[in-house]
Amino acid sequence: MSKMPASNGSSDLLLSSTEQLFSIWSARYLSESCKTASAYALESAASLQGRQRTVEGLRSDLVKDSCKRAALRTKDLYTHHQNLNLKETAELAQCANLIYPVLLDFYRTHEPMIAFSQSAETSVEKSSLPMFAIPEIHALGNLIEPLLSEFQSDDVRSTNWQTRSFLTTELNLSGQLLLEFLSPAEQILLNPYFAFLEEYVAIPWQRVCLAAVDHSLISPHFKLVERMLPKVSEISMTVYSQGCRRFGDYYNRRGQLDNPGVKHSSLRDLDMFQAYLWLCVLQGDLEAIEQELFVLCDLVYRGIGIPWDIALQATIMLGTEIMKKLDSSEQKLLDPYVYGLMRVFAAGC
Repeated sequence: MSKMPASNGSSDLLLSSTEQLFSIWSARYLSESCKTASAYALESAASLQGRQRTVEGLRSDLVKDSCKRAALRTKDLYTHHQNLNLKETAELAQCANLIYPVLLDFYRTHEPMIAFSQSAETSVEKSSLPMFAIPEIHALGNLIEPLLSEFQSDDVRSTNWQTRSFLTTELNLSGQLLLEFLSPAEQILLNPYFAFLEEYVAIPWQRVCLAAVDHSLISPHFKLVERMLPKVSEISMTVYSQGCRRFGDYYNRRGQLDNPGVKHSSLRDLDMFQAYLWLCVLQGDLEAIEQELFVLCDLVYRGIGIPWDIALQATIMLGTEIMKKLDSSEQKLLDPYVYGLMRVFAAGC
């Protein structure tokens, strides 16, 4: 199996700016070690024969049933969305039915990249447990994108964003159902693919990477984005924890903020906000925030009853947390974009 180091955001002079960000993006989906799966079980499941067995085990009828159940659950969660067309339930399941075979075939035919992380479960026994990464992540994105475009080709722009939100939830739920059919080792290997799929629909990571094409490796804008992308999840968790303390009484159809499902979607949204921020930095304007992120949040958050003040305060906390991690020159560079993000959401009140 091909090997890769876990990316820490440091520039590799052999890589272009775009390739460097692709490497950081791919590092988001490293498999996680698990006490219930041995190194042997992982390596066996990761082999060509093992991947073939995994894909054969997820029969088309299991995928179809999981997508149908997830779409019905999504419909229930979004029942009170004022713009929701309930006929989209079947279409959501159909779209997922088209996507999963492509995803699973890619998993079957592409040898995973491997990195090693030191396990320190005991002071006596320390072993190197393999971590697996999605190979050619940009190629997988290019396979998925036409399926999404075809699904939405007849929709108006605002409905596109609404539909993507519903589809993100549907894929999250269907992925959880499909994982139940797999062994612990198979779950470790395939879960990053399901996480990638959900994020690909919701978060413009690929666009962030491609936007670096006009920047050199020594561009201040690129260097800032390169340094901060690996910190996205950490920053989201910090802001989420702050939000739980500030809005502890908030409750929606899935529960309070500490509900696992609400936590997952909250962290994903905070990651999404950061991706749009860095996209704007690389593009040199606020268009993606003004015309995409705000439109999505205005449609979905208001539609499902999330108070706009929570979205605004989360934006302020996020901007503050990001700025705390920058030096003075970086703060000066980023300030117009953070201020612009806050201004756009404040105007929506």
